[in-house]
Amino acid sequence: MTSTGPTKKAPITDQATGTKPAAKAEQRSPGRTREVFGKAWSNPTGKIGFVILGILVIAAVFAPVLASQDPALQTLSDANTKPFWLGGDGGYLFGTDSLGRDVYSRVLYGLRLSLAVGIITATISAALGLILGILAGYYERFLGSFLLRIADIQFAIPFIAVGIALTAVLGPGIVNLVAVLAVWAWTLYARTIVNSVSQVRRLDFVTAARTLGASTPRIMLRHIAPSVVGPIVVLWSTSVGVTVLAESGLSLLGLGVQAPDFSLGSMLADGQTALRLSWWSVAFPGLALLLIVLAFNMIGDALRDGFNPSAAAKPHNPELT
Repeated sequence: MTSTGPTKKAPITDQATGTKPAAKAEQRSPGRTREVFGKAWSNPTGKIGFVILGILVIAAVFAPVLASQDPALQTLSDANTKPFWLGGDGGYLFGTDSLGRDVYSRVLYGLRLSLAVGIITATISAALGLILGILAGYYERFLGSFLLRIADIQFAIPFIAVGIALTAVLGPGIVNLVAVLAVWAWTLYARTIVNSVSQVRRLDFVTAARTLGASTPRIMLRHIAPSVVGPIVVLWSTSVGVTVLAESGLSLLGLGVQAPDFSLGSMLADGQTALRLSWWSVAFPGLALLLIVLAFNMIGDALRDGFNPSAAAKPHNPELT
C-alpha cells in the first residue's frame, strides 16, 4: 500500500552550475558616487548649476558649429558695431570689438579655452593636493610638519604677487600659466584633508589591513583615499571657478594667454581700451565668467550637501518630543 500524503518537491537547481537560484533577486544599493550625485541633482541649487554648466560646455564644445564667423576675422569697417537688438548693423548678436571681430564667436571660443584651463588646472592641483595631503597625514611627525609649514608660507603670500613674479620669470603662455596655478593651489586640498587622514589611519580597518601585511601604498590608496575623497570633490568643483578667475586676472594683466590664442580674460584685457565705444565687448565675456563661477559654486554647494548625511535628514518636529 502506497502513501498518498504530500510529497516534498526536490529543489530546483541550475543545470549549468548546480546551484540554487535565488528566490528573489537582491536589490543592490546604489554606489556612493551615484548616491551623492543623485542628491546633488535633486537639490534645486545643484540642478540649476548642472544645467548652466551643461549649456556652457555644449557651447564650448560646439563652438565651431555655433559661431557665426571666424573669431579672428577683423572687419575694420564694422568696428565697435552694436548688437543688432540694440540697433546695430550687420546682424551681430553680441556686436563687434574695436577691431571689428565678432564678440559672439569670440566668447564661444574663449569659453572653450577658459573652461579647459580651469578644469585641467583644478584637476592637477586636486591630485597633487590629495597625494601630499595623504602623505602629510600618514607621516604626520616629520613629512607632515614640513609640508604644512610650506602650506602656511604659501597662504601668507598673496597669490597675485607670486603669479605675476612667476609668470614674468617663466614667460607668459598657457602651459606656464597652468603650471603656476596648479602648483600654487595644492595647499588648499592638503590642509583640508590632513587632519582627516590622521584620524582615518588610526581606525580599526586600517590597523587590520596593516596587521594582515598590506603595504603602505595599498593602505593609502585602498583604505585612506576613499575616506577623504569627498572634501576633495567639493573643493575641486569650487576651485574650478576660482582658477578661471585667476587665469582671467593674469590674462587681464597680459601675463596669461597670449595671441593668437585668447580666453575670456584676454578678451577683457582687449576690450578695456575701448570700453566707452564698445562696452559689449567687455560685458559679454564678463557675463560668461560670471556664469562659470556661479555654476561651479552652486554645484559645489550641492555636492557638499550630498556628502553630508545630516543634510538629508528630516527637520525636527518639536510636537513629537
